[in-house]
Amino acid sequence: LATALAANHVLEALDMWECGISGAGAEAIAVALKGRHDGLRTLELRGNAMGDRGARAFAALLPTNKPLSTLDLLNTGVSAEGRALLREGLRKAASLPYMVLFEDAIGPHQQRTSWEEKGQKNAP
Repeated sequence: LATALAANHVLEALDMWECGISGAGAEAIAVALKGRHDGLRTLELRGNAMGDRGARAFAALLPTNKPLSTLDLLNTGVSAEGRALLREGLRKAASLPYMVLFEDAIGPHQQRTSWEEKGQKNAP
């Protein structure tokens, strides 16, 4: 998949919900998109166990990937540390207005979904 993404410059949206993508897989996707992809606008990786390894890779991608406008990382096992990295990447992002995170590292009774918008946080 990562090799195909690196070579494909016309794909605009990729929905990979619950596809068993690990941290290493998410990292490979982020590396493939870094500085090489000029068409992907929406990437949805919801329900994959990418954890902080994937979060770290996407945090590094965000400031350099201009076409990406929506990144859905809902329920991906990202810890508070990984979310902090993603927020920093989002702050530096050239064009990413929407990121979805599931704050699953704060305990089962405190789980909530947060929409991160560039410049502000809207979470219940």
